[in-house]
Amino acid sequence: MRLQDIIRADKKVTDNGKWDTGKMPRTAFLLSHRRSRSYRLGSYRWRVLQFDALGSSFRLLVAYHFAKEQYRAVLAVERDRDMAVLAQYEFHGTHPGWHVLATCGDIASAYEGVMRYPGQRRLPKARSSHRRQDFGITNDNYALTKAARFFQIHKAEGLLI
Repeated sequence: MRLQDIIRADKKVTDNGKWDTGKMPRTAFLLSHRRSRSYRLGSYRWRVLQFDALGSSFRLLVAYHFAKEQYRAVLAVERDRDMAVLAQYEFHGTHPGWHVLATCGDIASAYEGVMRYPGQRRLPKARSSHRRQDFGITNDNYALTKAARFFQIHKAEGLLI
């Protein structure tokens, strides 16, 4: 199974999550090789959605910090009591351009318990031109819609979340 297969697949959202600020519970986005065994965000607004597709369970972490112009949508597949990050859709105010870090090839090669690892590719490349350069995140709803469009997550009625 490849990342493209997951993005194109029909998905059943099992938990919409809710917006929160500050410390994320360890169980929300478990990464076993991190010191705290979870992903830390600091003072970001964040939300974790859970969905099933193609016989697997996934989590999508959506996090942003308006003042710092930082945004991250992280897609991970659940594996036993751990997760393997498949893609990160990001924007950083310190350097322009929306970009994605993604696992290439079969997702079975994705490392468990870490955010970045060999085998991930950045698109577009760091020194390439970026077509989309404006941050544009103004509220929770827009932050969630940005991730839902990119990863093609829809409600049962076919509308974006």
